[in-house]
Amino acid sequence: MNYKIKSKQTITIGLIYTFGGSAIFYFLVHPFSMILNRLEDSNISFNFSLLFNIIKSHLYESFTYHMLSMSTSYIVFGGILGFILGLFQIKLSKQRATIEKQENILSRDILKLIEEGESKYVEFKSSLRYDYRQKSTNKELELVILKSIVGFMNAKGGKLIIGVDDDRNILGLENDYISLRQKNKDGFELKIFQLITEYIGSQASFKTNVSFYKFDGKEICLIDVEQSFSPIYLSKGKSEPVFYVRRGNSTYPLSIKDAVEYIQEQKL
Repeated sequence: MNYKIKSKQTITIGLIYTFGGSAIFYFLVHPFSMILNRLEDSNISFNFSLLFNIIKSHLYESFTYHMLSMSTSYIVFGGILGFILGLFQIKLSKQRATIEKQENILSRDILKLIEEGESKYVEFKSSLRYDYRQKSTNKELELVILKSIVGFMNAKGGKLIIGVDDDRNILGLENDYISLRQKNKDGFELKIFQLITEYIGSQASFKTNVSFYKFDGKEICLIDVEQSFSPIYLSKGKSEPVFYVRRGNSTYPLSIKDAVEYIQEQKL
């Protein structure tokens, strides 16, 4: 049944564009092309009176019987062009429908992740840099996000969801947006990759994928982190780089000795 409905819709769109193209070329392109040709052939200097007279005479002439062959050519050409545009529109509509369907599926998957709570592979963070306790921007929270990313990379990978608190409440990212120079999700994504590049390394940015989802008017950010097969460290200023790893539903720093042992175990 759905297939038949979609086929009828496709045929309808194709016919509309075909007839629309024919009509535009017959009623607009054809007469105005004649008017332009007449203006070009006229040796009289241009004035509005001349333009009015040419439009008056040739606009009617373009629809007379002796112009039938030319009119037919414009109708056919317009119909072909309209049909081609219709095919593009049908293709674009199908692509939009596919994208929308995929986004709906992904949105349901994200909600399911939130409902199931934190785990070895999923972690929630209320914000990137907004401190809900202090009610102000706290850039130290950015390092907390980076620790989680490093921990996932050094383990089996995982998903970090920003804009959701520990009780699975969707808080959104508006407070973070306000604190950024570019106050939207593009600025938010840019900030994340700047932080990763600065504190973890540019190569680590290739192991993270950032996407956004909206629920009840509130946007959240999903950072999909891939596993790294080489050790990843978090560096802060002149202090020694720290190795973090995900264990259970928490992220822990390891000492140099423990980090070496962990890395060796992962290679086995």
